[in-house]
Amino acid sequence: MKLHIQEACPLFELSYNISGEIYCEWNGKESHTEKQMGNVLFLEDVQVYEEKKAGIPNQLLEIRLAPSELLYYAEDLSERQQMETWLRHHRGNIDRYPDTAAIRKCVSEMIHCTYRGTLRRLYMESKALEFIALFGESDGYGSMSGTMTLRHDDITNLKRAHELVQIHFEQPLSIRELSKRVGINEFKLKKGFRELFGMTIFELVRIKRMEKALWYMEVEGLNIGKTAVSVGYSNVSNFTTTFRKHYGCNPSEYLKSYRTTEFGAKQTVD
Repeated sequence: MKLHIQEACPLFELSYNISGEIYCEWNGKESHTEKQMGNVLFLEDVQVYEEKKAGIPNQLLEIRLAPSELLYYAEDLSERQQMETWLRHHRGNIDRYPDTAAIRKCVSEMIHCTYRGTLRRLYMESKALEFIALFGESDGYGSMSGTMTLRHDDITNLKRAHELVQIHFEQPLSIRELSKRVGINEFKLKKGFRELFGMTIFELVRIKRMEKALWYMEVEGLNIGKTAVSVGYSNVSNFTTTFRKHYGCNPSEYLKSYRTTEFGAKQTVD
């Protein structure tokens, strides 16, 4: 399914993709959303191209509102300015936000709401506000002191840092070592990395580890213990916890489902 969506008015949206895949392109930028992934967008007067693959069920939770609705909750001028700074951080972008157990729980409760009529509306509105608050907590609201001005060489250094993080994700470089290698101070590295790529260095390491974990289990056929060690986890329990947070199920459950699907596909081919 291919859509061209014209966002004519200011729109602030939080979404959580429960199943399926979504590709978006706007103003020369692009994003690819997979299952168990959340995005925040703040767009105005822009056309978004959206594409979803055929034959794959899509289930997506979206909370949409005008940015002015968020400012309504600011108690004073200082708080309003802080909130405006937070909004500017995401203006013109579709950014991935950190996935947390609390956010997943809130999403599940909204999806499986059994109330009807007035009670349902009250429940969903309260949960929407809870979702926004949880997003703000995970996104670092309250700790932003404004966006950082990045020079051309800063961006070049940060992109190099991004490459190094992906190369060394199994045995991550320390912030200090990474800072030395790319020639940028630790503060600018951490804050600039988040502003440029929409995630922290730790989050990128976790994403790359989880992606490689699937490869080890599916392609190499490694068991859970060997997979954990191969992607840099000395403790299988820590690996299982991170895997469950990232994919919404334990590695053993994933492997069981994958093998069942693979076996069924082979039988169909035969």
